[in-house]
Amino acid sequence: MGARALLVIDIQNDFLPPKGSLAVQDGDTIIDPVIQLLQDQDWDCVAMTKDWHPPDHISFAKNHGLPDFSSFTYDSPVPGSTEKQSATLWPVHCVQETWGSEVPEKLLAEILKLKVPHKIVNKGYLSDREYYSGFNDIWNDHHTELDAFFKENDVTEIYVVGLAFDFCVKNSAISAANLGYHVTILKDYTKAIANDLQSIESFIQELAKNEVSVQESI
Repeated sequence: MGARALLVIDIQNDFLPPKGSLAVQDGDTIIDPVIQLLQDQDWDCVAMTKDWHPPDHISFAKNHGLPDFSSFTYDSPVPGSTEKQSATLWPVHCVQETWGSEVPEKLLAEILKLKVPHKIVNKGYLSDREYYSGFNDIWNDHHTELDAFFKENDVTEIYVVGLAFDFCVKNSAISAANLGYHVTILKDYTKAIANDLQSIESFIQELAKNEVSVQESI
């Protein structure tokens, strides 16, 4: 049997009400349950991702002189590529070394005191590309150290929690499945930006097509 990991996605101040610049509705309500999950389960290792953007990041609407949540088309930063991707431009969020990029203190303390291998992985620190997955940018060109960390610890099974279900949780889970991990999202420990039932059902169907399981809890 391989090792079992918990992957905590982007539980940072800017994604949390009431003060976060890109707050996910009720995002703050998952903090205590995630702490409980860390305490109650015998995880073999734990990783946490953080958005870690420079002020000039390409995903910020302000840097294009456009309103927040504008539609935008990215050109691939990969030399020689003509690929394009449609996306949304965001309010400024999770800028490096700011309050908004910080993990809530009680959750961070719980991660840091773990006796099993644990790692905090930054993403989105290259200014010329968007990241939704904790493993790679949207072009699957630049890769974080997350996969290497899991492989070093013989992980085969990953449970994913955090924010937001329909963006970075979903995309991180799909990346992990594509890398060969057995992946389950624990829905009670996530919140979505588009949180109506029809949208949630659509996301679950997309995940199923990518061999990602979704269950309420563990």
